[in-house]
Amino acid sequence: MKNIRRVQCVLIFSILALSILSGCASTEPSRFYTLSAIKDTGSVQRVPALEQRIIVGVGPVEIPDYLDRPQIATRDGANELKLSEFDRWAGSLREDIGRVLSENLSVLLAQNRVAVVPTYSGMSFDYRIIMNISRFDVMPDGNVALRAQWSIIEKDGRTVDVMRESAFTVAVQEKDYSGKVSAMSRALEMLSNDVADSLRAIAKRAKK
Repeated sequence: MKNIRRVQCVLIFSILALSILSGCASTEPSRFYTLSAIKDTGSVQRVPALEQRIIVGVGPVEIPDYLDRPQIATRDGANELKLSEFDRWAGSLREDIGRVLSENLSVLLAQNRVAVVPTYSGMSFDYRIIMNISRFDVMPDGNVALRAQWSIIEKDGRTVDVMRESAFTVAVQEKDYSGKVSAMSRALEMLSNDVADSLRAIAKRAKK
């Protein structure tokens, strides 16, 4: 009788172990994403050269807390969010946005007299761009909605450009997460162009 019970216990434990191993083997691997900056093809519109070399700092850049997490968040409705456990940001989304804005502006301002760097670089700046992104969502209709408020401040603390607001809607061409992240990158490119337009106006004033 004891031998039968022992065999039964061994069988039960074996089945449980196989179930656990099978579950582990079928776990979906995580995928990691980063936003992409503008590629310098030589065809982008550039800000006119300034009379003297300037350094433009980007940051701080603020984003909503619900976006500042490893999982990529998408909206299932007006008040409902979906967090993907297997589609994640490769690092901090806030820092990635700041990096892309810096790289985009470096391309749009491409010239020897302008340098664009994140504010955490420790450098001193002639101008600093502060930004609050209030919305950066993949919507249920398959579009990316971006809304941001931003200002350009001189090194003495004087606001050169008062609070501006930029809002864009970009269609997601591919419905997978890679397509969603690509659409988010295109929205940041549009935002970068808005900021570059303001810097273009500053450049013109600096020449007078």
